[in-house]
Amino acid sequence: MSRDELAEEILAGGIRAALQKHKITEDYLAKKLKAELNAKETKYFQFQGQVVEQRDVIAWDVRQRARMDAHKLLGHYPAEKHEHSGSVTLELSDRIREARERTGKK
Repeated sequence: MSRDELAEEILAGGIRAALQKHKITEDYLAKKLKAELNAKETKYFQFQGQVVEQRDVIAWDVRQRARMDAHKLLGHYPAEKHEHSGSVTLELSDRIREARERTGKK
C-alpha cells in the first residue's frame, strides 16, 4: 500500500478504522504487549562443541521495551515535543489536501 493510499484510507475512516481493517485491534495489541511483558528466550550452553544444556531465561530487553510501551500507552510519561521544518509540514499538508480532494472530504 502506498503512502497516498494509506493517507486516503486514514482520511476516509480514521486511523482506528484503517488499523481494524488490517485486524490490528486494541485487544490484539494488548495480547501482544502481555506476551512481551512475559517474554523469555532460550540460552544454550556448550562444552567442546556440544550443547550440554539449555535454559529458558527472562528476556529482559524485550520486557523492558514492552514495559516502557505500556507506560506510554497509559499516559505515564509527559508528552514529547516534536518540531519539524516548514518544508516537511508543507509537503504533508499538500499530501493531505490532495488526498482530501480525491476522497471528497473537507
